[in-house]
Amino acid sequence: MKKNIQEMILLYNFTDELRLMEIKTLLEAMKIKVITVDKEEHYQKIGYLFGLKGFNKVQPTNEEVLNFEYELMMFHNFTKPRLDNVLKTMREKNLQVPICKAVVTTFNRFWSIARVCHALEKEHLAMQKQDA
Repeated sequence: MKKNIQEMILLYNFTDELRLMEIKTLLEAMKIKVITVDKEEHYQKIGYLFGLKGFNKVQPTNEEVLNFEYELMMFHNFTKPRLDNVLKTMREKNLQVPICKAVVTTFNRFWSIARVCHALEKEHLAMQKQDA
């Protein structure tokens, strides 16, 4: 018997409240659990934020604020066709898809939001350089 696995999406650094609400409403209508993360929680591990076993809340070690200008959308428990469908549906509803997207992996689940953001920002800037 196949277990029903909950698809989840983490949203970070969304500053437009109306757009955030529209995205959440769409995703919830698609039966996707939405996790919104406050900017101040950038030090938390991805595994903890998704509620994965073996992860506990981390106490901040310093009061540094993450300087990250992009929105982050992370996917967990998605097949590629389903992930593609979510992004396509967002575009069809004229909801801008964030530049920085990632899938939870066996490696990045141990990373903090800050580390994921830095890695995606570096990747995004490198791709922009290639296109120039």
